[in-house]
Amino acid sequence: MKKLITKIFILILIMQGSALSLDRDDLLKLKSKAKTSYAAAAIEDMCAGEDAFLEVMYSSRCKCAIKAGKANNKYAASEILDPCGW
Repeated sequence: MKKLITKIFILILIMQGSALSLDRDDLLKLKSKAKTSYAAAAIEDMCAGEDAFLEVMYSSRCKCAIKAGKANNKYAASEILDPCGW
């Protein structure tokens, strides 16, 4: 019985994407790590609808935006973001 309840609970969590998506606080934490406002805007745009709860599970577009956030200037960030489609 316990296994059945656990499976039902996991199924409900998987079916409800909003239960696992990034909330505003997590998105702000990601944005605050960006060194430029350009990269922060990219992070907000590309990571807003993420359904992952661990950073390794983010989409490739979101990972690309996070990588651009580590760039020291806007030009470097834009060079990182160009292949990602932003």
